[in-house]
Amino acid sequence: MNERLSRWFRKAEAESGVTPPAEPIEPEVYVGNDQEKNEQYVREGFVDKARTFLSKLPMAEDVAAAYFCMLDPSTPKWVKGVAAAALAYFVLPIDAIVDAIPVVGLMDDVTVLTGALTAISAFITTEHRDKARRWMSSERIVPSSEAKAPPPSP
Repeated sequence: MNERLSRWFRKAEAESGVTPPAEPIEPEVYVGNDQEKNEQYVREGFVDKARTFLSKLPMAEDVAAAYFCMLDPSTPKWVKGVAAAALAYFVLPIDAIVDAIPVVGLMDDVTVLTGALTAISAFITTEHRDKARRWMSSERIVPSSEAKAPPPSP
């Protein structure tokens, strides 16, 4: 960092009275300490909720891929925590907006899931996406983008 910018940061810190942490910030600060609880909650409720609502989401395949990313033992802990928290919100029976309300009901879920997917997308592998496609196909879950697509022309 150049000296001028460094001086500006030091001045801003002095004026605000806030000092940067001396040690690195642990991932738990961002994702909480209840990752295992969230993951278990998601494992128990994801399939039923997905069968009901996943076909209504424009990013259905990405959501399912995030689920498989969360289950992958090689996924970093913070990524699992972000995925588990967002998917737990999707599975949660109590929402900011009730999911049964057409169109509007899933907007809060879409917002939370979009934020989480943006944060963890680099960790969702081709393998996770393939598993998601196979699982959705076996469950006959058709993403809304495919359901509305016109049939291919001859």
